Amino acid sequence: MQIKWIEDFLTLTDTHAFSRAAERRNVSQPTFSRHIQALEHWLGVELIDRSMQGVHLTAAGRIFRGFAADLLRRTYDMRTVLRGQAPGSAETVHFSVAHTLSLFFFPPWLSRLKAEMRNVIARVSSVNISEGASALAEGGTELLIIYHHPQLPVLLSPERFEHQVLAKDIMRPFSAPLKDGTPRFTLPGSIDRPLPFLAYSPSTYLAHTVEMILFNANQRCHLERAFDTHMSEALKAMVIEGHGIAWLPESCVSKELAQKALVSAGSTAWSCTLEVRLYRSRENTNPLVDRIWSFFRKRIAAENASADTRDEHP
Repeated sequence: MQIKWIEDFLTLTDTHAFSRAAERRNVSQPTFSRHIQALEHWLGVELIDRSMQGVHLTAAGRIFRGFAADLLRRTYDMRTVLRGQAPGSAETVHFSVAHTLSLFFFPPWLSRLKAEMRNVIARVSSVNISEGASALAEGGTELLIIYHHPQLPVLLSPERFEHQVLAKDIMRPFSAPLKDGTPRFTLPGSIDRPLPFLAYSPSTYLAHTVEMILFNANQRCHLERAFDTHMSEALKAMVIEGHGIAWLPESCVSKELAQKALVSAGSTAWSCTLEVRLYRSRENTNPLVDRIWSFFRKRIAAENASADTRDEHP
């Protein structure tokens, strides 16, 4: 068995399509299919139910998915240890960060942390939110940074896990502008001219966030799905090129908004506020995790106190 077969299988379960999975793994679709078949042959069971249209896991496939994710995580940790970068030392902390936050929020956040704690060694994994929550619950990571909305809660028991709110972000619809600065596409669209919808892959947290916004809106939106991906950066590039409308966190597009490469495609009725949360297990004994937690708790308390003072003395 080869590790890449397991990576291929997990990519397939994430994308739900052989063609998209092969593209993400940078191999041809026939080669990708052979890898999945080779894995099934080695295991002696079928992982994919080929009697159904689309990609559906068999019962064995659903069981194997959990084992596969754990096996990969342990394999990568073993490689890190053998390379002399063993996790869990007194000055090392393992972060799992939601994909979009790992690109736009986490780098400056980590810079502020390192400016205060110069001996921090950060091991960072970019994850989808459900994977990150599982990693924290299973002890595979120490600090988790993800989005949160009360209508889309992450299933982390407050008895075992605590959190801090690091920041707030706004999920808004965006479009490329016309020459006069108005949006090329504007919500809600119409039945005869639906808007080309650039969407997140169905299994992602931000896809659920967009569905929640559409569900809560006080009018019907007319969209025609034209593209999907799990990456906010890819959606942003497609929007800038004028291919359609997409919902993006404001933190993801601040530079493009300043440069007028993007404009809002709808009113605040089509938006929602997301919290950026930092989670940890109450059972974690790494002293560096405690120091990081205390640092940001004090920083947030000081910022809140400063805001209260400004409100009292405008």
